[in-house]
Amino acid sequence: MKRRVAIIVSFWLFYASWRGRAATMKTIMLLVALAVSATASAETLQGRWKLVDAVDVRPDGTIARYPWGRHPVGSIVVQGGSCILQIMATEVPDFTATDTTVTEQMKASLLSTYIAYTGPCTFDDAKGVTTMKVEGAWRPDYVGTQQTRYYRFEGNRLIYGPAPNTRGAETLQRRLTLERP
Repeated sequence: MKRRVAIIVSFWLFYASWRGRAATMKTIMLLVALAVSATASAETLQGRWKLVDAVDVRPDGTIARYPWGRHPVGSIVVQGGSCILQIMATEVPDFTATDTTVTEQMKASLLSTYIAYTGPCTFDDAKGVTTMKVEGAWRPDYVGTQQTRYYRFEGNRLIYGPAPNTRGAETLQRRLTLERP
């Protein structure tokens, strides 16, 4: 692809110098179009993505909740047919000694403040779909399941999440927003 673009650019630069100023402007516009086209085709789930935001959204677009607080940290890595997802809350609760030990409080909190799973995956950038067979997870009931997620690119951002589902009485869509680090 790069070689083909280089040949086209060389041809148009030669043509522009031969035809004069008007052709130079056309050449610049063509080169900009080629650059935009090459950037668009480079959008891929492959690689590392850093979490910027995580929300549960109602059908009308309003935010219902922040599942890992307002400032979660995490990433998604897709490399060589394997996927890893990890997200955690940064607002850590204060654990104090009560009837329940601090260790028991931490264990209980872990299920609601952290998520991680990994396994082999396939993805189709044209369709914006990835499927992972979970081999390891923070919850034992995730292991052995297939997790399908949907994604799209918006500028330099990746919008990622499962299909809408019902949480309590509401239908919500989990939406992760990620960027390349």
